[in-house]
Amino acid sequence: MITALAVSLVLLLIISSSRFAHYLSKAVTGELDAEAVVEIIFNLLPAYLSTLLPLGGFLGVLLTLGKLSVDNELTVLFANGVSQRQLVQIVLVPLSILAVLVAILSLWLAPQASRNVEEILYQQSHTSEFDSIVPGRFQGNIERQVIYAESMSDDRQQLLNVFVFNRPMATAPPVLIKATSARQVFNETYQARYLLLKEGSRTEGQPGRLDYTVTKFDELAVRLFTQELQINITRGFTLPTLMLFGSANPDHKAQLYWRISLPLMTLIVSFVAIALGQVNPRKGRFARLLPAILIYLVYLSVLMSLRDDMTRAVVNADIKIWLLHITFLISGLFLLFGRQWYRQLVRRGKVNAPT
Repeated sequence: MITALAVSLVLLLIISSSRFAHYLSKAVTGELDAEAVVEIIFNLLPAYLSTLLPLGGFLGVLLTLGKLSVDNELTVLFANGVSQRQLVQIVLVPLSILAVLVAILSLWLAPQASRNVEEILYQQSHTSEFDSIVPGRFQGNIERQVIYAESMSDDRQQLLNVFVFNRPMATAPPVLIKATSARQVFNETYQARYLLLKEGSRTEGQPGRLDYTVTKFDELAVRLFTQELQINITRGFTLPTLMLFGSANPDHKAQLYWRISLPLMTLIVSFVAIALGQVNPRKGRFARLLPAILIYLVYLSVLMSLRDDMTRAVVNADIKIWLLHITFLISGLFLLFGRQWYRQLVRRGKVNAPT
């Protein structure tokens, strides 16, 4: 369990750091608030853990049994009457606890946390450029609107020494605006937010050309664009598990099978791990690590592919998922008890053979 949790933690740090960098880049450009980034990463952890813990348990068994094999501990255990079946029963105790934890994460915590992420993104999509402005930093989207303010009033209601780059349409010439101050106003008629700039200049024209239009103004209103993130809190991965049962929606069925498959996979791959973890002491504890990881990746990639097939309503994709689990379960049992079953068949054949 210690090895499994340690491996899962390392993998979690790697994956979460990459996602953190992705959302942090959005915070730098003003698309997301800095506090929202922390909340998003925190809410993504259950979904990441539900996927990583099966791999952590798989590697935990491999590394632990590999060390016991190299130290000849397994040889001593088998020599003192511990059978292969007893070893499997012993290893399945902590892995069953791990599978229950994965089930809690995948069936309950991960969907709720994913919904929280979507709601945070939904809230952020309805905030304007003004709400995320940090003095001394260019913020916004270069394809649409960028705002810079040298400083901000103590009540955060007014910007000082403001620069605005604005491109209303892709084909329209860009507009550069400078103003001594600006504040946010809401227009009831158009139900839109505007930046009311005071005492400045407005320059419009295409870069590289000389036909610029420069306008001085006392007051000028510039519409603030809101972020247009695609948010849908009715997607399958955000819905509670109980709502997915009996649904005819292909996406909902795919999510249900995926959530159930994760704890099942935690137990099924343990049989393969127990078999491959028993290595020759002369070859070292990592002798079968690479082929074992390849087997796990094949299992996971095929499972994800079948989940995507269910989302696209491919015929019999659900049956293929169950066949996949059964195939790997039988393969793991065969790796563990294949020799024992073969010897029993040979003995029965000799006993039943005519004299």
